[in-house]
Parts: sequence; structure tokens; C-alpha cells
Amino acid sequence: MKVLNLVLGISLLVLHLGVKGQTTDHSNFLNGLVSAYSLESSTSLDDELNTNNGTITGATTVSGNIGNALNFTGSQATMATIPTSTSLDIDGTEITMMVDIYPTANGQSGKSVIVQKGWGSTGDNVYSISYTNTNTIRYRNYIDGVRRDFMGTTTAPLNTWSRIICVWKSGEPRTIRINTATDVEGISFTGTHTVNSGRDVTIGSYDVASPAGTRSFTGNIDNVMIWNRALTTAEQNTLINNNLGFSDFSSSGSGTGSGTTIWSEDNSVASYSGKVGIGTTIPGSYELAVNGEIRAKEIKVETANWPDYVFDKEYPLQSLSQLQEFIKENGHLPNIPSAKIIETDGQNLGEMNRLLLEKIEELTIYILQLKNQYDEQQVQINSLKNKSKYE
Repeated sequence: MKVLNLVLGISLLVLHLGVKGQTTDHSNFLNGLVSAYSLESSTSLDDELNTNNGTITGATTVSGNIGNALNFTGSQATMATIPTSTSLDIDGTEITMMVDIYPTANGQSGKSVIVQKGWGSTGDNVYSISYTNTNTIRYRNYIDGVRRDFMGTTTAPLNTWSRIICVWKSGEPRTIRINTATDVEGISFTGTHTVNSGRDVTIGSYDVASPAGTRSFTGNIDNVMIWNRALTTAEQNTLINNNLGFSDFSSSGSGTGSGTTIWSEDNSVASYSGKVGIGTTIPGSYELAVNGEIRAKEIKVETANWPDYVFDKEYPLQSLSQLQEFIKENGHLPNIPSAKIIETDGQNLGEMNRLLLEKIEELTIYILQLKNQYDEQQVQINSLKNKSKYE
């Protein structure tokens, strides 16, 4: 059996949504990526690019938005530190910061730092994302030596994972994304980031004692990433809608989706040379196996041996008495699979349609036979009635 229209529709769906074994190329996110921290372990702070590795103090490993995350308890005793470096200065005219947070308490003293690059000798930041005591996000940038704070209005609720993406590009309004919601600043700033090469980048708290005691984050943090460019709105949507992590950025398909991009497309026709499983990893002998429901406007099934043979004079049609005896012994019609077989093996749509039509055509013959018997009996009855009138 070949399911033509359905296979094409499912193939296109698989191409765009991705099923087990297939991924989409997200390697564009490697462009401009300075550092990425998946925070899978509490023993070492590993930059996925192996450029700016750091250290972890006190934070413990917990279940994250993707894989594991780190838990911070709201003090400098639990934090991660990345030593200052030229690449982390971000001294250009664009920056994007992303982080996943699961806050378990409101921001301390108004604002708790989630991730920051320090400025001067106090709590100032070259760039930072902070969580406020009203569950919103503050995004800070030092632009041409002036501290610029953008206070968002969308909330990142307690005890829930939220993906935060903050973007600044010179001459354009800054944006704060919290999942699918976007806060846009009412003004824009033109200039460059002011560099301070003497302070580290920290996660969960400050690298200086004074603000750390009162402005540290309480909750879980995952997937910290910094780009030296402004991600487009479409790129932000992709990161949020697909919940991507660093492992998804590789075009070789080594990410959480696992597999490689093995679909090809030509003139709007998607093709793949192997078997497809949706909701299952075991398609068996089938080209397409779906563990779930399918909705379609039309399904075309090609099958052979259509049962017009029932009307052939040589067709071995059982008598009604034979049919009655078969049903009494087997509990189903001849040539029709039993309920036990269907429950175990399922049903072949093409073959079942053929068998059902076979039974309909047999039923038609039985009806015609009964009609002929009825007509003959009616003739005999009328003959007897007429004869009785003259006796």
C-alpha cells in the first residue's frame, strides 16, 4: 500500500518541525557568539567555545530548562566568575545577552544581578541583566561613558522558567524579551560600549562585596550566552520558540534534537531516502510510522485486486446457511480479520476497504437472490389465490 498525499504532507511537516533523527541548521547563532555557558556542572564553569572558562563557588546542580542548571541562594557564597578578557569587553555598538532563569524569590534591594560585567570599583556594570523586586527585568549598558538603564514591564514569574533576551544596537531602541513578550524602550542611544577591562563577568552575584550582599539572585540559572552583535527578531523568535541551547547551534546535528539534516528539497518537494517515525523510533517495516493521530483532507490509497470478482459466475459464494454456520463458529465474517488480530496488528486501510467492499458485493448478491425467491414465491401465492377462486 502506498499513501501518496499523506506521505507528502507528513514529509513536509517533518522537514519543518523536525522529528527524531532530523535537525535544522542553526549554525547562524555561532556568528558573533562570544561565550556560552550551559551550566551542566557545578564543578567547573565551561565556556562551550572554550574561550572564557571560569569558576563556580557554592552553586549546586539542579534540573534546568535544558539539561542541568545551577542553583543560587542569594549571596556571594553562590556565584560563578569569568575572568576579564578582551572578548568579553564588548566594546562595539551591538550586544545580545541571553539567559534562562527560574527565580524562587523577588529581587533583593530592588534588583538582583543575574549576569553582569563589572564597572569601576562599585556595583556598576558595563552590561548586566538583573531581576527586580517586582519580577521584571532591568537591562543596563554603559554607552559612551554614561550608564543607561532600561526597566522592563513584563514579568518573569516566580517558580517558572523564563528565557530572557536583551538586545542593544546603536541608534535603535533596546529590547527585553521574556519568552514571547517584548518590551521596547521608548528612546534609543547612539554610541559604543564603554570598556572596563579590570572587572570580571559574574553570574548570580557581584564580584565585589558591597552590592553582592544585598543584590544577589535567588533561584536557578541556565544557558547564559553573550553575542557581540544584535540578534534579529527572527533569530530571537527561533531561540525562544524552539528552546534552543548551544548544542543546537552546530550544523552537524550534534544538538538536543540529535541527528543530521538529511532532508532535501527541490521545487517545493521534500524528499528523504529512509524510514520516518513520528512519536516512535521503531517504524518497523513501514516507510512511515505515526504513534498518534493524523488529520488530513484527503488520503489516496492504491490497492490491487478490487473485488469486482465477486460478480464473476465462478465466484465461490457461500450459501446463507454456510455463512450462518461460519459466523456461529468464528464470530466474524469470512475473510475479515478477527477483533483479536486487529487489536494486535492493526488494520491495513487499503486491504480493509477491499474486504469491506467484497462483503457489500456479497450482501448485494444475497439480497438479489432473496428478491428472486420472493418474486417466485409471490407468483406461486398469486397462482394459488386465483385457483382457489374457481373451486
